[in-house]
Amino acid sequence: MVRPRYWLALAAAALAAAQGPLKREGAGWAQDSGGSVATTAVKLKVVSPGPITVRGGGESIRYSINRRARAGSEAEARQVLDAFQVKTRTSGDWLVLWVEAPARGAGTPELALSVPRGLKECVIEARGGRIEAFDLDGGVEAHTTAGGITIDRVAGPVKAHTGGGEVRLGWIGGAVRCISGGGSVHLERAGGEALIETAGGEIVVGEAGGQVRASTAGNIHVRRAAGSVTAHAAGGLIEVQHSGGAVIAETSGGSIQVGGARGARLESAAGAIRLRGVTGALRASTALGNILADLQAGVAGDSFLGTVRGDITVYIPSNLAVTVRARSEAGSRGRIVSEFPEIRLQPDPGDMLRPVAAEGALNGGGPLLTVAAGQGSVFLRRQK
Repeated sequence: MVRPRYWLALAAAALAAAQGPLKREGAGWAQDSGGSVATTAVKLKVVSPGPITVRGGGESIRYSINRRARAGSEAEARQVLDAFQVKTRTSGDWLVLWVEAPARGAGTPELALSVPRGLKECVIEARGGRIEAFDLDGGVEAHTTAGGITIDRVAGPVKAHTGGGEVRLGWIGGAVRCISGGGSVHLERAGGEALIETAGGEIVVGEAGGQVRASTAGNIHVRRAAGSVTAHAAGGLIEVQHSGGAVIAETSGGSIQVGGARGARLESAAGAIRLRGVTGALRASTALGNILADLQAGVAGDSFLGTVRGDITVYIPSNLAVTVRARSEAGSRGRIVSEFPEIRLQPDPGDMLRPVAAEGALNGGGPLLTVAAGQGSVFLRRQK
């Protein structure tokens, strides 16, 4: 029977020629082997039951595999190890390389490949174990059922998915999409947008060339994003140092800090909120915590700052045209302190239980800034 041209099985003789010595390893046995694949394919898919490492820089596709056997004798170990097979097939632009392991007696194999850096696309699937990929000019897609993922120095876009494990992404030239069933995600740099989701763990984004969308049960840190930032934390703090667009952040149990953005909509169930360097319309509210807002001269659009239990401090530039309406529901326990004579306290009704309110227009008035403290005080400070 003539096999189709696109099916290639690495011959046993070739594998034997590349086999290393059989070594005792703990209660089992291990053996290294390797080989190369001649192909004109410009896209690669790799599938293996265990950990996979792919490095760009070679002129051809070369692989090495560490095979393991759980056996009581050397003869039994050789029988198990000989059943390991590395196979390939080609279809169009794709070369598929996969590892077949024996059903019984086999340990988890570790596969490492050296590939041409100029591959247009590389898909890596580990049925169980870590994935590592480095120094590639095309896109990378990595999937593992359980294990960490490390990808660095990749010029194209990256997709990473793990059922549970830490994900570390270094310098990525394109967009990033990452999902983890449970584990932290660290991204140093993405040339495009970054969409990151993990069921439990910290998300850290150093720099993104587009928007950032992050969701986790832990903390979220974004140093710089060229576009907007949308962050959801089920129980952690959210920190955005700089966003080229608006910041939309929500946390069920933690503080929110925004260092620079074009507008913000922030909500915390239990935590302080701090804004600095934000232009555009603002909306920030917390059920339990203080709010500190350092406004910019470019603030435009009606804004709202509110807390149920806590104080609110607003630093306002002297040249900002804005209309301020402040209110404290705490009665005699709350107060409104203003460094602007234009913002005047409303006449005291003489009822210690009635809310305290103040209102006024700065520099002729402008967008409305509403400041509402439930059980706390309001401080309107002149920006130094």
